[in-house]
Amino acid sequence: MYNQRLAVLDDASAIAPLWGAFLQQRAEANSSMVLKSEFDYESYVEQKLKSPYIYGFVLEYEANQEIVGFLFIYIHDETPTLDFPEIVDSPFVPRRMGGVIGMYVKEEHRKSEAIQLLVKSALELAEELKISDIDLLISIEQKGVQKLLERFGFNKSAIQYTKHYEITDTNLPPLKKAISENIKVNKPSAGVIPLRDPKTQQNVINPQGEQVFLYPVKNDAGEVLRSSNGFPVYPTPLRDPQTKDWIFDKSGELVVCPVILDESGKVIEYQGIPKFKSPLYEQIDGNLILKRDEAGNYLFED
Repeated sequence: MYNQRLAVLDDASAIAPLWGAFLQQRAEANSSMVLKSEFDYESYVEQKLKSPYIYGFVLEYEANQEIVGFLFIYIHDETPTLDFPEIVDSPFVPRRMGGVIGMYVKEEHRKSEAIQLLVKSALELAEELKISDIDLLISIEQKGVQKLLERFGFNKSAIQYTKHYEITDTNLPPLKKAISENIKVNKPSAGVIPLRDPKTQQNVINPQGEQVFLYPVKNDAGEVLRSSNGFPVYPTPLRDPQTKDWIFDKSGELVVCPVILDESGKVIEYQGIPKFKSPLYEQIDGNLILKRDEAGNYLFED
């Protein structure tokens, strides 16, 4: 009675009202989701069908070839995001992820075999594209969908809580933390990272009034050291345990923790993360301070 196939651009007009009904249903179940009036769902569906990372499946009723349901999924290779875009690294192994954007079947066609057709088609594509992980967000009211997913081998891994706030003021504050505008960032060379205060996002200035940068660690031959995944290794700056200020030596240079190398000069790692020598501390008058030698140099563990 039903068949499924990949959606094409010409299906957008038929999918659009279904998508509208799908979102209306979600909005009714979640008061924090407010739909726009007079929204162009057809253009919305067209945009998704044109995306190379989105796959749409439609469910057709064989009696009249009517599209009575859809399932849209997205596929992406996970890449970590850090505060510094120059560093693309993470302690976790990247995954090829799959997720569901939306799934809806007309109420009179919500039969088990019809819904399973859509789910199986998505799982077959996931297997074909070698997806390692599939993450799905399911409403707590959707007990039937939850049972269906469990039959397909999915495990319940999280509980999501939501809280809605009524915001009437349209003059919203910026989300990005203020970055110092009175200091122009002129990188001295490629691959360096401007050091900023993690609380204020202000550029860090050394005692000479110059902006501070983090440079990739180099070996004695002047070659940039890289981690096992091929990314350059950046040093860990030293901070005062009392004031949390960055530490500078007598010449005004930023003090950093040395990276730990093996006998062959390669960076030693723990679970893919480069290891650095920890600073030595001592107690003076009950205060923990950084330990230094007679010449005033900061000391690190062997």
